[in-house]
Amino acid sequence: MKPLKVKLFQWRYGLFLLPVVLWSPVNSAQADITCTASMNSGTVNIDNAITPVNADNKAITGNLNYSCTNNGTSPAYASVHLGIDDGDSATLNPHYMSGPNSSKLAFTMTLPNGALWGNGNGSGSEYHPDPFLISPSEMITRSVVIKTTLLFGYHNAYATEGVHVNNSYITLTYDSATDNTARLNYRNGDQGAIQFPFTVQATVVSSCLINSASNIDLGSQPANLTNITGYNSVINVTCTNDALYNIGLSPSNDNADGEGVMTETPSDSYGVPYQLRSTSGVGGTIWGNTATSDNVGNGVAGTGSGAPKSHTVYVTVPSADFKPGNYSDIVTISVNY
Repeated sequence: MKPLKVKLFQWRYGLFLLPVVLWSPVNSAQADITCTASMNSGTVNIDNAITPVNADNKAITGNLNYSCTNNGTSPAYASVHLGIDDGDSATLNPHYMSGPNSSKLAFTMTLPNGALWGNGNGSGSEYHPDPFLISPSEMITRSVVIKTTLLFGYHNAYATEGVHVNNSYITLTYDSATDNTARLNYRNGDQGAIQFPFTVQATVVSSCLINSASNIDLGSQPANLTNITGYNSVINVTCTNDALYNIGLSPSNDNADGEGVMTETPSDSYGVPYQLRSTSGVGGTIWGNTATSDNVGNGVAGTGSGAPKSHTVYVTVPSADFKPGNYSDIVTISVNY
């Protein structure tokens, strides 16, 4: 029988030292600098009375504020980059405020040099001042003026009554260094990248503007003519989209039923009666001045669209059997809304 040999192998070991190395950053100033930002204390209110007249050009200026604090024990340079974002980079210019019934107002925000205020990922330019030195335990606060403008060419005049709001935020990125090259490094390595919300708003109100009104010229008429008609007067008004309005007409004698008198020029000794109407013919609907903002009365009703609208005024004269002369009267137009 062959003997079974059992061998014992001894393992030898050596002691290996694993070095642990702590790399200290060349510039530790970043950890000591903190920065914040705000826009106009949180709200940019363009106007509380936007109408079709100013909806394409109303503007306001506000302050983009930023501050940085040095919490360390050594002086440091801070570099900040301030952008804007509203969650839709595709419409960064223009931005849009949203209101009732899908109504919108287009606007833009510009820097003091006229450049569009934007962000590094979309259109426009971030605001980035030169790096500034901050002493230990010091806080430096600065601001830049931003202009907010409603834009022509985006149908702002068609906006409906109500508050329109855009919720945006400031994108703040900052870095620091022990020399003034901080700006070169602000997108490299550790850095602050924070968002600060703010609101842009404007309020559209019901409004009407009388753009123009043409005269009614009945021409020269023979004395034996009756039931003279005229209809070449057009009242052109622009009212806020969806705003209800009622137009009243009042002759110079203040007759509420539109029954006026044309007087002779210059003596005013004779008068020719006439009737204001909203439809043609001697039996046309009387147009008077009992309209209010809530009731059309004997006036003419309309609904605004943000664009000019025209309303024709008709006049009938029962008879021309008066002393030859030039007769005229002044009619007051009232738009109630």
